[in-house]
Amino acid sequence: MLSETVELLSKAKEVDAMKMCKEVTATEKEVAAMRVDRDQHQKSSKLLSMSKGRVNSSQPLSAR
Repeated sequence: MLSETVELLSKAKEVDAMKMCKEVTATEKEVAAMRVDRDQHQKSSKLLSMSKGRVNSSQPLSAR
């Protein structure tokens, strides 16, 4: 009876460990996706600021 209980607890620990591993993997994927989104946002912000800077820098030249 005791050995059955030990086996049952061991199996439960294995199942719990597998669940945790899957949760960690899912969380890592979410973090990676958020990083990609952040990087894309930063790149697009840089491009917008660079294009605005070019437009603003050309305006004073045309006013001369």
